[in-house]
Amino acid sequence: MAFLGKTSNILKKFKRDESGMTALTWSLSVSVMLFALGGAVDMSAMAKAKRKSQSIADTTALAAAIHIRNHGQIPENRHTGLTGPYSANELGFDYSNWVVGGADGVDINVLHDDIKRQATVTVMGVVEPMFLKIANVSAINFSAKSIVKYEEIQPLDPASIVLILDNSGSMAFDDLPIDSDGNAPDKAQRRMDGLQTSAKNFMTILEEHVGDQDGSTELPRVLRTGMLAFDDQIITARTAPMDWGTISAGEIDYMEPLQATNSAPPLIEAGRWLNDLEPSFHAAESPGKTPLKYIILMTDGKNSGDLEWVAREGTESWRAWKVVGTRTEYRDETTTSTQRQVVNQYISNANCKVEGGYKTTYYWYNGRRYYTSRRVLCDVETSTTVQVPYEVNEYDWVFRYGEEEPTETGNWEEGEFDVPANVQSRAECDELHASGVEIFTIGYALVPGQFETNEWADRPGAYTPYPQPYDYEESVESTNLAKGLLQYCASSDENFITADDAPSLQAAFQKIGNSIVKEIIRISS
Repeated sequence: MAFLGKTSNILKKFKRDESGMTALTWSLSVSVMLFALGGAVDMSAMAKAKRKSQSIADTTALAAAIHIRNHGQIPENRHTGLTGPYSANELGFDYSNWVVGGADGVDINVLHDDIKRQATVTVMGVVEPMFLKIANVSAINFSAKSIVKYEEIQPLDPASIVLILDNSGSMAFDDLPIDSDGNAPDKAQRRMDGLQTSAKNFMTILEEHVGDQDGSTELPRVLRTGMLAFDDQIITARTAPMDWGTISAGEIDYMEPLQATNSAPPLIEAGRWLNDLEPSFHAAESPGKTPLKYIILMTDGKNSGDLEWVAREGTESWRAWKVVGTRTEYRDETTTSTQRQVVNQYISNANCKVEGGYKTTYYWYNGRRYYTSRRVLCDVETSTTVQVPYEVNEYDWVFRYGEEEPTETGNWEEGEFDVPANVQSRAECDELHASGVEIFTIGYALVPGQFETNEWADRPGAYTPYPQPYDYEESVESTNLAKGLLQYCASSDENFITADDAPSLQAAFQKIGNSIVKEIIRISS
């Protein structure tokens, strides 16, 4: 209570102060707080850049040391191995926009010491502060360093890698959308060409780091790779079964765009390869070691199929089957009545009554029987049908969007519209994650727009990849569906990569290759 009392007195004093000191004091306090918060933001950006740089330094030093182990000599130049200065962009790494110059502004230097038998990598760059500029701080330098001795590199952990690559018809499109005049950009290239180049470079990264896997050395074989090309099914002729070493350039170049898209079948087959077949191969070469399992799924669009509502958590989309109005319908209603009518007929109906005479008179004449009938009155039942109007409720799906379930009445269900192939692919990704498979996903050219193809040979049954007018909103929806599936299947946020064009796709494969190599290679120290 004493503290509250003192505080109250101070506030009252400030209120009475007409000299302007209160406003000045408050202004200075706010400035100090804002400066402190801004400085924290800038230092956080620097820390993130430094952590990323340390990871890059470790990966690059490891790759440089592995090259010496595999080739027995220091590379003479950049064409024969990792040596000398590079930009981060040249080695396939990226940086956020708060780093000056981005990946091009970060310097990576690779040095070899043949006496100490080690590779040293330094990474340096600059973060441009947003808030500390007011304190005359125009740049914040960051750096990282890693040293790997050649002898410390030990045999690798065994690993199996499956590439699941989209060969649908849209892979014949350019990687960049056409402009408003229908012209392809000068730098555009066919998506399939970009994929083939990227996949072959990925295999080169693995081969350089892992070394020969033909069994000719004393070291155990540790790397097996395979490829599943797919359109609306697995393309058997483009399949490269799991084997030791890397996939050949010829097998990669054999891919071509064909039909629609369905990622579920190759995901199922990849799971069978990795979980059922691969362990026995590695057990023979590396007894007692559990092989690492990887999948790289690349696609340039959503799975084909009609949209259906799927119950799914976390979509922030809700629907309920509710009364949305009424309509008038009609039903037949029949009324009956009995009326007495004169009937000139033989009396055979119990409802008929005799009126003033006999029912029937029979007589014989010349050996034949005759009868006479009199006019009688009968009770005859008649019916009348009329249409009676009545109101009927009209039901329809009502949709709501937001973070929480709608509070209005109704049995609300969270979900979204999706295609069956996506649903099946998600389910298979769940099983793959549960079995310890690490999945990388790449969304290639997932930019809404209209695409052109530079060249295309007519082939029987081939998809016709000519630009067709289509609704932009539909294009956005297709892009979002593709990204949603790839984000879901990736084992982590970092494992989902978007590549807007062929160079970005090559960088994505290089990034994944470096990440995998860092996981399967161990340093004894």
